[in-house]
Amino acid sequence: MCTPLALLAALTLTAPPPAPEEPGPARSSRAESFQPDPGWRPIGPSLWFDPKQRRMVLRARVVLREGPLEHLMCLKGTKEHEAILATGAVPRQIHAVLLLTGAEPGHPVQFVPEFAPPTGSPIAIELEWQEAGKTRRANARDWIRDERTKAPLTTDWVFAGSQLIDDPLTKKPYYTADDGDLITVTNFASAILDLPFASTANDADRVFGAHTERIPPRGTEVTLNFRPLPPDPKKSPASAK
Repeated sequence: MCTPLALLAALTLTAPPPAPEEPGPARSSRAESFQPDPGWRPIGPSLWFDPKQRRMVLRARVVLREGPLEHLMCLKGTKEHEAILATGAVPRQIHAVLLLTGAEPGHPVQFVPEFAPPTGSPIAIELEWQEAGKTRRANARDWIRDERTKAPLTTDWVFAGSQLIDDPLTKKPYYTADDGDLITVTNFASAILDLPFASTANDADRVFGAHTERIPPRGTEVTLNFRPLPPDPKKSPASAK
């Protein structure tokens, strides 16, 4: 079996170029104050591995603050109309760095022959940003609101790992998260991180929306810290709580 470091090298060498910059709110000058720790290993655009704390560090930008959601974070230039955050980090490199943290991919959502929820290592995501001259921090779940209960999301994402398929035109392996599904709140087989229960993308039945009052202004640069968690045997993956 390929080791995480070997896989990282292979994925990095085959990574597509970062997505082009999309029009949007002017970037804040506060973004210029961000300085990666010298001990972090730079992997690609907006992406680092922290070997000391065995975590993934990623930079993204707030692109949406209200309305129904399909994603917490998408690839820049893809699905900003239904994601709070967008990043230029390369999806397959995100997958590889999660492996370096010790996270284990499970499998993405399955719809046939019967529904099976996504599985994989639970991942804690901490957000950090500058607002009014102060450093602010939040659990990423707090930016997602359950529209049925009006409470924040209570379940962590899992490392589903997306899919590697053969492109019918090029006949080459294609990593489906390259289409933009990075961290989702509705189930997609292409998602790298997904919720471990049934969550539909049908407009009439969507469960999750943006927790507007907790999200900083559009254009705010955000640092995301990803850490694998031990499985919680008390939580059932079959349905939302």
